[in-house]
Amino acid sequence: MADRTLRSAAVMAAGTVLSRLLGFVRIALLAAAIGTALRGDIFTAANTIPNSLYILLAGGVFNTVLVPQLVRAIKNHTDGGRDFTNRVLTFGFVVLAVVTVGCVLLAPAIAELYLPKELQDPSRAAEKANMVMFVRLCLPQIFFYGAFVLVGQVLNARRRFGPMMWAPIANNIVACASIVVFLLVYRTGDDPPTYSQGEELLLGLGHTVGIAVQLLVLLPYLTASGHSYRPKFGLRGTGLGHTARLGIWTMLFVAVNQVTLVVVTQLAIAGSASEDPGAKAGLFAYSTAMLIILVPHGIVTVSLATAALPQMSSLAADGDVTEVARLSARSTRQALAVVVPAAAAMVAFAYPIVTVIAGYGSGRNNLTLMSYTLVTLALGIVPFTIQYFQLRTFYAFEDTRTPFFLQCVIAATNIAAALIGVRVLLDEEHLRFSGVVLGAAYALAYLVAVLLSRPVLRRKVPRVHGAGIGLPLLAMVIAAVLAVGVGRAALWLLDRAVDWSGPLGAILQLAVAALVMLPVYAGIARVLRIHEVNDVVSLVTSRLPGRR
Repeated sequence: MADRTLRSAAVMAAGTVLSRLLGFVRIALLAAAIGTALRGDIFTAANTIPNSLYILLAGGVFNTVLVPQLVRAIKNHTDGGRDFTNRVLTFGFVVLAVVTVGCVLLAPAIAELYLPKELQDPSRAAEKANMVMFVRLCLPQIFFYGAFVLVGQVLNARRRFGPMMWAPIANNIVACASIVVFLLVYRTGDDPPTYSQGEELLLGLGHTVGIAVQLLVLLPYLTASGHSYRPKFGLRGTGLGHTARLGIWTMLFVAVNQVTLVVVTQLAIAGSASEDPGAKAGLFAYSTAMLIILVPHGIVTVSLATAALPQMSSLAADGDVTEVARLSARSTRQALAVVVPAAAAMVAFAYPIVTVIAGYGSGRNNLTLMSYTLVTLALGIVPFTIQYFQLRTFYAFEDTRTPFFLQCVIAATNIAAALIGVRVLLDEEHLRFSGVVLGAAYALAYLVAVLLSRPVLRRKVPRVHGAGIGLPLLAMVIAAVLAVGVGRAALWLLDRAVDWSGPLGAILQLAVAALVMLPVYAGIARVLRIHEVNDVVSLVTSRLPGRR
């Protein structure tokens, strides 16, 4: 079962790697085109809102509740779950269409929620108008995000994991093309404080079309999986009432998350909107750093969790809680085998990492604060990974109530730390550090999450042999810290002989560090007998030429 999970995860990870690389190309193009200060924050916020609203209004149910229900329908229904699936898809498409139209009509009010007090002054009316227009152009993404996830979850339930991870590549290609056109048509030597109407249309519609293309790419795979979709209305007698009851707690869960996101977005934009003329770590810096730390999450954690959740749901349905505990812990350790060294590398090499991504055009003057933001956020990726799997274990048992109450504590910790850090500890002169402080608040919140959730989860799954995480995690941290130390030493020895400046120099730094770090980490892991690291190394080396 472990080998099958790793193989499924490897297929998904391959698509995610390419998608993430293109995503960072998109970020680099955006940084060059619109900068990383307030101008960049306005578009970043507007382009983030549709996904946030989708998750708030429908995504929580689609992502976490439907997979176990679909697995059970495919397993237990005489028609292989075909009728159930068609009703779920039809209901979901209708709900998404209604929600999307309503949100577009309410675009000005929605934009207002995310604006800090610094942009409410009449003198900032132009920036505020840009924000409203971008929000209106991007909000149709809600439907396409939702439809993409619905179709993707049907494919996941049928053990077709790859297409959902590969389809975002098309989205990134379209988005990158729109930014390249923007650079060719509108780019000037000076950065204007606001956007023209043509700039708004090109950036806003370009990113929305990209999400639509992402959905269209997925549709042929639905038919190839053996499911032929036919609209089917009506929910009575399908058991969807049970799904809806489960979804109530999930909706509350994501609502709490979105409250946190609104507060963090306001505080991050406040950093860029401050009167301080120097470099600033605002929303663009925070969002870019978040994308960086989520690379190992998207490539490894999501892939492993997506592959493991149907198996855990099936084991939970059969009452085999011991195997649920072992599978959950094994998947967590496999993810941490990659996440831990990645987090250590982000802390140690934060500046060259952000230089590669944002060290071009308008973005190159803001790299130091962006690197500080990456450091604080990277400290939270390990507890975030552990918490991610703990939540999936709850969901395998169809328990959505407990995660909600846990998330309330996490959100309260994050919001309180963010507000105190930005509005109390930072004065106007230092408000430009808002992104750095928000990263520290995030890390603290997920550390609290792990400490709180672990004993609660023990009530549902037993403490059994083979389901431990603590000692393997400690061994991974030791191996990662030693590997990073050797990597830093290698760069120090080469410092006088090599020019590390600029994006090319940063790429060279990261390449040297990786060439030194990876074998050191793998070697120490072998000495410490960290089996999950050895499994990952074996999986990679088995695919090298001459090893098949």
